[in-house]
Amino acid sequence: MVIEINTDKLLEMSLSADEFVYLTILNRGAIELFKEQPLNLNIDLEKLQTNGWVKLGEEGSVILRDKFISSITGNFTRMWHDLLSRYPLKVTANGGVRILRAKEPDSKANEKAKGKYQKIVKEDIVKHNFIMQCLERELDIRRRGNSLGFMQMLETWLNNHSWEKYSDLSDTNSKSTESGRITRQL
Repeated sequence: MVIEINTDKLLEMSLSADEFVYLTILNRGAIELFKEQPLNLNIDLEKLQTNGWVKLGEEGSVILRDKFISSITGNFTRMWHDLLSRYPLKVTANGGVRILRAKEPDSKANEKAKGKYQKIVKEDIVKHNFIMQCLERELDIRRRGNSLGFMQMLETWLNNHSWEKYSDLSDTNSKSTESGRITRQL
């Protein structure tokens, strides 16, 4: 497992490198991997709980708090991951499978789409939420109309601002399109 450490961030967060590594492993859900062969990290769990990084539970459980996650990821990173979690990875069309985007958020194949999305939303969570609502409407309409196979690749979808086609549909209209027919509210 590779963990990059920004020393400026460590100073800002008042964490030691060992504490940061431990919290990162917790964040990635990989703490079980180190049960058999533990890392020799110098960690004060009481201090981490006092500073709001973790919550100590019963029977030695450690729960990571949102404070750490929001400290290591910027708003855009969370928005990008949110987009990828909702945008289909692949669709079935004409008996075959079409890949719409790469699985890994930071992969080279997603680089152009990520740059484009960053230009579109910058750090604007309101714009991101609007785009996500439009995406959900499109996916709902395509699923109901059995036309998910015609979904654009992510990069094309972003370049064409395709979500705008679904911006003036109300949620009630998109849910009532049993046949896949799109009706717009005037």
